Amino acid sequence: MQRINIKDLNQWIDEEKTEVEQLIVRNRSSEKRMRTRERDKEEQMIIDKLCKERWKKAEQEGKIKYLSKRKWFYDFD
Repeated sequence: MQRINIKDLNQWIDEEKTEVEQLIVRNRSSEKRMRTRERDKEEQMIIDKLCKERWKKAEQEGKIKYLSKRKWFYDFD
């Protein structure tokens, strides 16, 4: 097994870092990335309010059809 000094290892990492980062960016898919940061309370409240308003607007426009108590159909454009 090969032994390596920590300074040499850090130097090697620094030398290879830019090339590896370029490879990661180049190979990144075009799909939307998953959100990893948790939303704060204020942001959650704003998004909830926007969603409720959008739902009410869709109801008024007749895009939502209630099929039964627990089933509904949302007509997307």
